[in-house]
Amino acid sequence: MAAKIIRGSVVLVRYPFTDLSGSKLRPAIIITPDDLLATLDDVLCAFVTTIIPDKTLPTDLIVQTNDPDFAATGLNEMSMIRAHKLTLLHRSLVQRHLGVMSKALLDQLNQRLKKAVGVSS
Repeated sequence: MAAKIIRGSVVLVRYPFTDLSGSKLRPAIIITPDDLLATLDDVLCAFVTTIIPDKTLPTDLIVQTNDPDFAATGLNEMSMIRAHKLTLLHRSLVQRHLGVMSKALLDQLNQRLKKAVGVSS
């Protein structure tokens, strides 16, 4: 993997199913803070999906293709980041770096992460 992984990196990982019955190669967002990435073997990831339900949750962030920062993410189509679906994975499960979230998108994700884990501002 050539690109350096930082907080907000969009990566392709082998993401486990919640019942641990298997896994699927899919995009995810690196949530681990940069100062910890250098010392940890594991990375905290947020789930990304292209399946957008009719009713979203306050912890969901939709990244539209017409967002000016969309191209930098490396995603192929409109996607939803599910901030309540986090998993800690060994760094070796990161297959490829796709792109990076802009500061604006990362700020929006941070608000949803706070909701997901019950942290007030």
